Amino acid sequence: MPSKPALPSSQPRLTLLEHKLTRLAELRRLIEERDRLEAERLRNVDVFGILDYTPTERQAEFHAADEFAVMYGGALGGGKSKALTMEAIRACVRYPGLRVGAYRRTYGELKESLLAELANVGYASALGAVWSASEYELRFPNRSLIMFRYAENVKDATRRQGGAYQLLIFDELTLTSPDVVAFLETRLRSARTDIPVLGVRSGTNPGGPGHGTVKQRYVDATDYGRRVHTDMRGRSVRFIPSKLADNPHINAEYARDLTSLGETMRKAFLNGDWDVFAGQAFPEWSQDRHVVEPFSIPESWRRYAGVDWGYTNPWAVIWCAVDEDGRAWLYRELKATKVGEADQARRILDAEQGEHVAIRWADDAMWAVRGDAKPIAKVYTEHGAHLTEAGKGGRVAGWQRLRSYLADAPACPIHRELGLDECPLLHVFSSCTNFVRDLPALPFATKGDPEDIDTAADDHLADALRYLLLNLGSGPRFPDVGGAPAPEAEQDLKAPFAGRYAVTASPDDPNSDDDVPERGAVRRSPWASEPD
Repeated sequence: MPSKPALPSSQPRLTLLEHKLTRLAELRRLIEERDRLEAERLRNVDVFGILDYTPTERQAEFHAADEFAVMYGGALGGGKSKALTMEAIRACVRYPGLRVGAYRRTYGELKESLLAELANVGYASALGAVWSASEYELRFPNRSLIMFRYAENVKDATRRQGGAYQLLIFDELTLTSPDVVAFLETRLRSARTDIPVLGVRSGTNPGGPGHGTVKQRYVDATDYGRRVHTDMRGRSVRFIPSKLADNPHINAEYARDLTSLGETMRKAFLNGDWDVFAGQAFPEWSQDRHVVEPFSIPESWRRYAGVDWGYTNPWAVIWCAVDEDGRAWLYRELKATKVGEADQARRILDAEQGEHVAIRWADDAMWAVRGDAKPIAKVYTEHGAHLTEAGKGGRVAGWQRLRSYLADAPACPIHRELGLDECPLLHVFSSCTNFVRDLPALPFATKGDPEDIDTAADDHLADALRYLLLNLGSGPRFPDVGGAPAPEAEQDLKAPFAGRYAVTASPDDPNSDDDVPERGAVRRSPWASEPD
């Protein structure tokens, strides 16, 4: 019987495969080495010289900064848009494969700033870059990419949810909602060790819905640029202030135009003053006049609260005590996000332990019915925190009432001791740090009613105070009741809130105006002269 032929050996085939794999690995190593050497070479390329850009002293300081978050800003005319555009281009040349997101609120604003500066340097074609007008993207031969995008709100920003950036550029940072900026910063990451995360570079002037947040993060935290700050996440933050005089290329006519502006706009745009800005809603605010150190509030002063509901947006509560002269003393605040309504009620009650709060005026929206869910106010009531509808009376009316309390009246004892004859009707404890920061940073709306506050700004504590002040009325009144002393129970009800007061509802209470307990029962004060 003939023997079977021997099967061909697989050894030569395996050797050939191993040889190919070895060649591929070697080729990959050579490509990586080539890219590394090219990256080293590009780091020494004079990108600015090729594009005929000579930075000013302040711009050079901005380009030399290596902190995670760097803001260059202050006065108009400092060359911020130019510096941001050139920084993005240089970073793309230095780091192959880098992805840069360059943002403003709208494409119209992009065209007038970053894209205009990009056009001025020929879309970096001298560096081999190619501009895609349809995609608003600048592509480099080394696979780096600048994506020019708009983000007016969080919805716009979430369209970039799947993208990753290693560098974010924000032109006019204060005009961008803080929520948008915070979301986009979560897109900063890198999957490759050879592509670093460079962080955030921004430029801006004072003013806009993000003014307060930007001032806190960059200006206040760095002592107006005098030091580098390390934030809670361990990231370094730097502020480089700019003034008109820092830019020698500004023509004299432009400088004269800024000099002729009104005082507030001149301080903001000419000097880069972050304590005032064009469009500031409450320029009456004064840290020296409105803020006082905390003290023990007399038990005889009536206490009230204002509640602005929120979950993703901040939930905010303020407490005010009203003295015998009708002044409001804001003595406590709460502000948080991602807190459910039951926990909100518990936190309010915990804060009020040991004191009696006469009324909590709350956002009318808390009584809205959403599908099968209970009204938020009902959940509050079930947890022992009764609310009364604020009856907002309009946002603009509320802001006007707030201004009336920011205005002066005869001096309180604290300011009389300082030798002053007048002081504001509203005093704020220095411990209410969020309110002290937020209120002076609120801008007027740029859309809709120009007398309103920009709803993209952090107005939540101000809203809570607005609800309260609208219901306080114009001050205490002591009408003639025929000489007869009021009964002791009624005397205790006297208070400056337009003759109405809230009590815990009772189904069998014949004097209650409201038989819905979660609304907060409302009675009429015997001292009120106006009809309901």
